[in-house]
Amino acid sequence: MEGSDNVHISVADARELAETFLDKCGMSRTDAAIITDILLEAELRGRKTHGFIRLTGIKSRYEQGKRTDIRVDKEEGQCVRIDGGNQPGYLVAYRAMEFAIERAKQRDAGIVGVYNTSHCGMAGYYVDMARKADIIGLLFADCLPRITPEGGTEAILGTNPIAVGIPSNTVPILFDMSTAAITNGDLLVAMREGTAIAEGVAFSPEGEPTTDADAALKGSVRPFGGHKGFGLALITQILAGALVNAATIPPPGANYGLLIIAIDPTSFVPLTQFKTEVDKLVARIKENRRESGVTEILVPGERAYRQRTVHLAEGIYLDDTLLSQIT
Repeated sequence: MEGSDNVHISVADARELAETFLDKCGMSRTDAAIITDILLEAELRGRKTHGFIRLTGIKSRYEQGKRTDIRVDKEEGQCVRIDGGNQPGYLVAYRAMEFAIERAKQRDAGIVGVYNTSHCGMAGYYVDMARKADIIGLLFADCLPRITPEGGTEAILGTNPIAVGIPSNTVPILFDMSTAAITNGDLLVAMREGTAIAEGVAFSPEGEPTTDADAALKGSVRPFGGHKGFGLALITQILAGALVNAATIPPPGANYGLLIIAIDPTSFVPLTQFKTEVDKLVARIKENRRESGVTEILVPGERAYRQRTVHLAEGIYLDDTLLSQIT
């Protein structure tokens, strides 16, 4: 049961609402449709942290920023560098992934580095574009400092998501994780709902442990999984920052970077062979002896896709305060 402060809305109405909202800030209908689809997918998959809660921020940034066209500005063999023109990260990541997929189909693989852009939302959306095209997609993204090094209390690394999409015949395999113990989106939702966050995941601006979402947003968060998460966050910062001509430690909303890799499985094995082997592995995982109380083992992306099916049929719920802000 959804909370009483939530309003039920059909998927079609939600799409129309968001597109009109972005339209009003001077965005082209095509661009507004792309961004809306990415935000709507987050809502459908139960990731409200990356859904419509982001609309007002996208609008204010779009109205303030100066932009140029997204363009390829360097090309070396399989590697292509894209200047995002300070366009919204959603549009830049979408077009860069389209480009990488096209490259993979023509030349077995596409490696695209992106700089001069901003937050791109749910990273899983873009690698899913590759998966649907029977291409393996990988994405690394960096953003403003949010994560502390292991043992530190000051933000230095971005939330730095890593996402991978893998083609199969059965379950969509879609891995999408932030390297932070708690994401900015989770903090925004906690602030909106007035709830405390878990202990031991965040620090205040003074470096004191906090359970207050607002203090955590102004302060810093730990990497997930201790030194392992710190290692992944650090590597992502280098791959999606220094490597691609983006800011190594970006200021808020400026010169974020992406590293996108698209691989055609047929470069190595026939597609049917690849998908069959992936399916075999998934089947064996699902047959695994389960812990007591566990009814089913799920693979990454499966829960979200099931939720998506339900929401497509039944519509979604939006926070009424958020809804009135948008309308």
